[in-house]
This record gives sequence, structure tokens and C-alpha cells, in this order.
Amino acid sequence: MRRLASLQSVAETETAFGGRSRVWSEIATLWVDLREGGPRETSEADQRPLLAVSAEAEARDHPSAAAGQRLVVSGDNWRVLRLIRGDPKPGRMTLYLEKEPS
Repeated sequence: MRRLASLQSVAETETAFGGRSRVWSEIATLWVDLREGGPRETSEADQRPLLAVSAEAEARDHPSAAAGQRLVVSGDNWRVLRLIRGDPKPGRMTLYLEKEPS
């Protein structure tokens, strides 16, 4: 099922107190076919295991799309891990995603 999604890019700025501020802004609106995978455990040294949910999304190719961006679908935030242009056919792209913790 295709759903309307917002592709967003992050901008970081320095605050007046020397901290960092992250702001996400929309760069494109895409119709995507999102296929969620099952949850899996991820862990890092000396930390509790976390559940990560991955997904693939197929959409019309967009020149501004890149890894590191965020895709917002139905209120859920997905991090774009990588993308392949021309897959499954020319003019399309496949985004490999991981759900951000809410």
C-alpha cells in the first residue's frame, strides 16, 4: 500500500550557550510503498539490548534523497541507512530504513 511520506534533512546550528541544535526540514514529499521487517535486537558494549525495526521503501527517484536523512510516514520517523537508485527499475529508488526510537 502506498503512503504519503515526508523526506527530511537535518540542519545543525550552534546555540548561544555553545550547545548544538538539530532542526529537521522537509525537502520532498514522496509516495512510498513501505514494507516493514520484523524487530531484531541490537546492542553496544556495556548497554542494554534495544529492539530495532527495519524496513524497505520503494518510491519515485528524487535527486535530493541521500543516506542520513529521515523519512516520516504516518507519524513514524525512519532513518535512511542507504538507498539504491534505479532499483527495482529506472526512475525508482529503494530506501533501506531503520525506525527511530520514539
